[in-house]
Amino acid sequence: MRPLPVVLGASLVALALLTACGSGTTPAPGPAPETSRPLLVASGADLTSSTSAGVRRELIDEWNRRNPKRPAQLVELPRATDDQRSELVGALQSGTATYDVVNLDITWIPEFADSGLIRPLDPSLLDGDFLPQAADAGRWKGRTYAVPFNTDVGLLYYRTDDLIKAGHRPADLAAYPRLGDLLAAVRPTGHTTYTTQLRAYEGLTVNTLEAFWTAGVTLVDGEGRYIGTEADLRRGLDELNRLTTADYLNPESLEADESVSLAAFAQGASVLMRNWPYAYNRLDAALDPSSSATRFGVARLPGVAALGGQSLGVTATSSRPDDAADLIRFLTGKDSQRALLQAGFAPARQSAYGTRDSACTPGNPDAWYYDRPDGKGSEPSASPSGSGRRPGYTTLLWCALREARARPATTHYVTFTRLIQREVHHMLAAHAGVDVTARRLQARLAKALGGR
Repeated sequence: MRPLPVVLGASLVALALLTACGSGTTPAPGPAPETSRPLLVASGADLTSSTSAGVRRELIDEWNRRNPKRPAQLVELPRATDDQRSELVGALQSGTATYDVVNLDITWIPEFADSGLIRPLDPSLLDGDFLPQAADAGRWKGRTYAVPFNTDVGLLYYRTDDLIKAGHRPADLAAYPRLGDLLAAVRPTGHTTYTTQLRAYEGLTVNTLEAFWTAGVTLVDGEGRYIGTEADLRRGLDELNRLTTADYLNPESLEADESVSLAAFAQGASVLMRNWPYAYNRLDAALDPSSSATRFGVARLPGVAALGGQSLGVTATSSRPDDAADLIRFLTGKDSQRALLQAGFAPARQSAYGTRDSACTPGNPDAWYYDRPDGKGSEPSASPSGSGRRPGYTTLLWCALREARARPATTHYVTFTRLIQREVHHMLAAHAGVDVTARRLQARLAKALGGR
């Protein structure tokens, strides 16, 4: 949004004035044998802005202003999530990188903790203000290894006028318990109905699990063991197939990631799109609200939406673990979390939203959809002053996060997700059939979750 850089700057100025305040006294740093170099923070690319360095770098800059004797440096990893993990694992196992803090996809935390690549943290870093599912994702075998930086949840974006022309108002979206039911009911003229991410990468796993969960299918238990059956797999794949029929699906989805699907939706390829919260700011910046053809809004995803997000951990090889923990405390603090919201991220702290759980009721429209008002920069985030009206978007986002479901917690998540990606993409692209795909998955999933 165009006004956001100004608002964000104001938020960070306010943050700088709080050096004597905050949640508590910063512990005195212990001996640091490498104070001649900055603390190195490894993180994926910031997708919330296409024109600036992003809020993560601005928060690091703010830390440096407050801590000139303990500066930090942000190191951006490849954009693709799979490439980020490979680079981090290789660097930490070989010792070729001197990262102190790593920003991990929440599905990697068990693997990194179990492999000794990140070290246990003070449990008090996970206070009760964090979204419970995001906090739980930072724990492994009873110990705290990572603190939520930002979280994520699948949302449904819509082009308002096209939706109305197809016979539906935004308020109607809450009436559909499953996404497949909605897609069957919305029959636009001149557009496809739905765009999503079905390329063979993590986005396909997310779409697949959301369909399975919506169909009432759970594949993995709390201990990381496979508990599904071939009948479960058929039921889940049938639900996914409902979303991907030629009648509904934008065919670009089969090779699309988040950025490709966002661009297609912005260009008018479909009426509906599944994507993450970052897409709101990008669409607001790209689409002219003065034209009825580019009006849009965002709603809860019908069915079960997946939890996403990244959490911060301290590497086992860091020579400055106390400084690194202080940096995490700053980046995940309440003021930093409000700055993330202003920039378009979904923060992990409830206090950043200014929304109570009691707002998430079936009778509250703000809990289900948000139609962008006319005008650029139409406040999708909380009032920068911390007072005044909290717009509907923050309520929608928090209510969606409360119901989001985490992907399986297992040290073998990478093996699991790659199998899902390979088999499901083959089913969708080559029309391999549900029965064949279910048999192939049933024969392999238990082994994949055992690391084989």
